[in-house]
This record gives sequence, structure tokens and C-alpha cells, in this order.
Amino acid sequence: MRSLFVSLILHWIKPLAALRYSSGGVKDCGSRMLKAESLSCPLRVVQVKGFEGRANDVIYCHPLDKEPHSSAVIYFGGDVQDYPENMDHHRDNKNYMKWNLENMALLLQSKFPYSHIVVIKPSRLTTHKLATFMDLVSAEMDQFRMEFKAFSCFDNFVRCNNCGAPVHIPTHQALQHLEQLLQTLTNRIKDAAQPLREGSCNNSFFPNGFSLDKAELQLIGFSKGCVVLNQFLYEFHYLKTLTPEDESMTSIVSRITDMYWLDGGHAGGKNTWITSRSLLETLTRLGIRIHIHVTPYQVTDERRPWIRKEEKAFGDLLKRLGAPVERTVHFENQMANLYMHFNVLSAFKQSSE
Repeated sequence: MRSLFVSLILHWIKPLAALRYSSGGVKDCGSRMLKAESLSCPLRVVQVKGFEGRANDVIYCHPLDKEPHSSAVIYFGGDVQDYPENMDHHRDNKNYMKWNLENMALLLQSKFPYSHIVVIKPSRLTTHKLATFMDLVSAEMDQFRMEFKAFSCFDNFVRCNNCGAPVHIPTHQALQHLEQLLQTLTNRIKDAAQPLREGSCNNSFFPNGFSLDKAELQLIGFSKGCVVLNQFLYEFHYLKTLTPEDESMTSIVSRITDMYWLDGGHAGGKNTWITSRSLLETLTRLGIRIHIHVTPYQVTDERRPWIRKEEKAFGDLLKRLGAPVERTVHFENQMANLYMHFNVLSAFKQSSE
């Protein structure tokens, strides 16, 4: 019976996947967006290569100010957030179209006008039904998971299940992947911008010295995207205490100036916020500025009381350790709902430090 069920599902999914990955599908669309005449914001760059063959789609926006810039904002989004055309065709997600990934790039551009904006799309998204079903079937269907959109799964940065809940390990080479992703993205933007520099129009947003992998970094995680920031904490500790002789990632770690946790949450029953003293001691020693932004949607949810307890432990311990941490509660006296959760993206502000 199970074999017949799997066969029927595969028969239904494969034609849909063929449409998506055909020669006229997403990849061709993305390559057209990298033509010189199309270098406008937001710029969609598909299948940007990173560590050992891993790849993520990226949405990029240049700084609003034309002065030389050496900083970049890296954003990891939450469940539901996707390309606008995908959200528009989803029965439920279209209600949150305002928060699609391209709009997020523009919103961040307005909040961080002096920085390059890099929105990293998760490598796959799943629905609840698919997440349950995928635990029963073979890996043959793995390539078709992107056809079912709801749960963001940042597999290239952190091990996770089909609901995107993380399985943290000392290192998943997340930092290496981010560094190589930024290197590849820089080269692809430079290649696309070259005709503009050679023509009559001088595009100062892409100067010859432009290099995202050398920029100061501000990392932002929203909701599910916070699992990536949490994995980075494991890898900071791994690099600084377990393999101190390995200096390969010293450069990228030293360039991280700020980390923003925006209403973190995921489908797992723990590790929404990191509470390990040793990991937070390592984070404190790095001197990275920590910004915590929460809403009642997460921290007053009685169905998930561990979120409130872990978030309090995270912030309190960092303060006791002397870390530069600030915490803001948004919409404190309002009734919690999913729109409130997304609205933290509009409400949070760039640090004034």
C-alpha cells in the first residue's frame, strides 16, 4: 500500500517539477535579471554557489547613498516569505505578500541606506503535509520539495528537519558557506555591472574595489531565520575554543559587527534561543553588538512557553557576561497575531551605535 501511495504522489509531482526546472524556468529568468540593462533593485541572483556545491538564491540591493561603502546587511527570513509570484499563488501566503523577499530587500535598503543588502533565500520550503510525508518516502522526491511552500529550511547553514526546526552541531560549515556565497555574489554582480562601467554611464554602486566578502557584516534573522544566527554561535565557539589553530574563518568572524534576532521561533520544542553559557561566553568575547526584538506573538504564547523562558535566559546571561546587548519589546499591550509578528520587520530600527 505504501509503495502504491508513493508512486501516485511521484506521478503527480514530477510533471510540476519539470515545468519549474525546464530551460525556460527559474534559472533562465534569474540570468536575465543579471543583464547589465537590468541592474536595478531588487536584483534577483539565482543559484549563487557557496561551500562545496551548496547554493542559495539571493536578492541584492545596492546602498541608497553613492559614497564608498564597506558594510553589508545579511538577512535570513522566516516561514512564508518567498518570491512574490510564489506567495501570490499560495492560498494562505498571499495574505502576507507585503513581506515577500524582494520587498524585504527594499525595506532593509531604506533602514540601512549606507549598506549593501543581501537577502538569502532558504534552499527549500515545505508545507506541513509534505514535511510529514517526506519522512516516509525515498530521497527521489528531495529535488521537488521546493514545489510545496510554507516552512523555510536553511539546510545549507544548519541541519534541520522538514519543518525547518534545527539540529545544531558544532560546525555545519555555515560560516564558510556564507563567506563563499558573498565571494560568488560579488563576482556575479561585478560581471553584470562591467558593461555599465565601460559605457557612458558610470555606476558608482559597483566600484572596482567592491567586494562583499571583505565588508563589515550585520546579520539579521527573522523568525525561522534566527536558526542560522544560532548556528553561527555554535560555530564561533567551535572556531575559537575547539579549533583555535584554524584561522581560516578569522576574517569573516572579525567583520561581524552586529547580530539582530527578530522575534525568533521555529517548530521545534527547544533551542529557539541559545542558553548555553559556554557559547554565550564566546559570543561575548567577540564583542559583537546583540539586538533582541520580540513581540507578544512569540514571548507570550502559552502553547510554547519555552520561547519566553529561553529568550529571557539568552538576554539575561549576555547582560551578566557584559555583552553589548539591547532588547526591545514591540506591540507589548496588543493582542498577539501573525500580522504583529511580521510587523516587527517594520518596527525595528538600525542600531545607533
